[in-house]
Amino acid sequence: MSTTGIAERIGLNAATSLHARIQGMLALFSLPGLLSSVRSAKVLDWLPRGARISRSLQFTLKAFIFLVLILNVRALPGGWHWRLFWPVTKVRLQYMIARTQSSWALIGASGKKKKEGMEMRMEKWLESITPVGAHPFEFETRYRSWVTLDESDFNMHMSNSSYPKVLDCARMKAAMELFPQFLRVGGIIPLAATHFHFIKELPVFAKYELRLTIGAWDEKWFYVVGRFVTKNKSRRGKTSGKSSTRATAEGGTPAMTTLFHAPIVENSETISNTPLPASQLGMNGISSITAANQARKFDAAVASRLASDLNGIEEGYTLHTVSVSRCCFKLGRITVPPAVLMATNGVSVHPWELSNSEAANPSVQRYSPSNPPPTWTSESQALFSKSKGGSPRKLRDFYKGQWREIQAAGNVNTDPWWERAVGVGGIIEERRKERLDVCRKLVGGLDGVREIC
Repeated sequence: MSTTGIAERIGLNAATSLHARIQGMLALFSLPGLLSSVRSAKVLDWLPRGARISRSLQFTLKAFIFLVLILNVRALPGGWHWRLFWPVTKVRLQYMIARTQSSWALIGASGKKKKEGMEMRMEKWLESITPVGAHPFEFETRYRSWVTLDESDFNMHMSNSSYPKVLDCARMKAAMELFPQFLRVGGIIPLAATHFHFIKELPVFAKYELRLTIGAWDEKWFYVVGRFVTKNKSRRGKTSGKSSTRATAEGGTPAMTTLFHAPIVENSETISNTPLPASQLGMNGISSITAANQARKFDAAVASRLASDLNGIEEGYTLHTVSVSRCCFKLGRITVPPAVLMATNGVSVHPWELSNSEAANPSVQRYSPSNPPPTWTSESQALFSKSKGGSPRKLRDFYKGQWREIQAAGNVNTDPWWERAVGVGGIIEERRKERLDVCRKLVGGLDGVREIC
């Protein structure tokens, strides 16, 4: 047989084998195929020879195995990755649909005109998924899910290790909603720390909602507050919200009024940051007993403040868990300030909260996609919108360091446009600092634990 004939025979056999394997995998994931695979696996070989099992028992065992697989489907390989990247996949599908619709709408246009029309339509689509006019302290994204069997512990409650997995998926959803302009040029959002405060257990099969809001930000770090809540049953929906707050208050720490507007206290004593005398310090400059007591008091007090902040959780819902995540924004090895990210994605405070603005006026319209902030129309769009001289490359260069050049060349008495967009110098600045102080102490306290032997 010639060499060519041998190669063709090998290629034919390989294609036939690959086709058979694909058909076998498809058959395995179908219901008859799954039951057939259970039968071929001889799961009943433990029975003595000659013993017979009724058809009903066989069906019951097979149905049980199939049910176990269904209830643990999220634990299958790739299950978590699918949930994590679904927001990205969803946006890509929307992009493909929008591009296809634009192609059909411009089917009669010439080459250059069609290209310009396509770019214009896709720019409008991108702006439609950008949070233009969103307020940093009023933005909220909700991630709905339910407690599966594989996420539960032996008490049939959601395991403590399952909360970070769900939080990853919710943060990805929030990132796609808040920073589409940053992610489209290759930006990433590393996670630096996460703190959980568990208030009430989530039973297995319970439906819950994870609500993410912006806690605070500084020159580098961005703090995200998450709340796991469930909807109460209708017969006790009017009282459960109050009982949840009362239970938190009676758990050993006094209930706080709001998350970011009350002093951190416990047992009527303000937790002090004053350093101890040298005679009371240990080998590392810290008294182990004092440090442990202050760490315990501070964690309990801050957690109580987090738990008792039911603003934004309407009546009829129960708060189960509170989390605080600290992350930053990277483009390559360059760290991008959160204010730059928010302003270039259309996030802005209300008009009356800007610096040098008058008090709130009912006639002043809030910012929205139909009434965009001035920093969006005059500055942000000039970075990425081709119709205004921008491009993805120009936006990427701005993230990589041009913002530093603009800040250095600007007037020292005037805040950069991205800081004005998020309220620096305005009436909301004090509110941001109060929230930032809480988040820094909470996560910073964990950093201080490394100094304790």
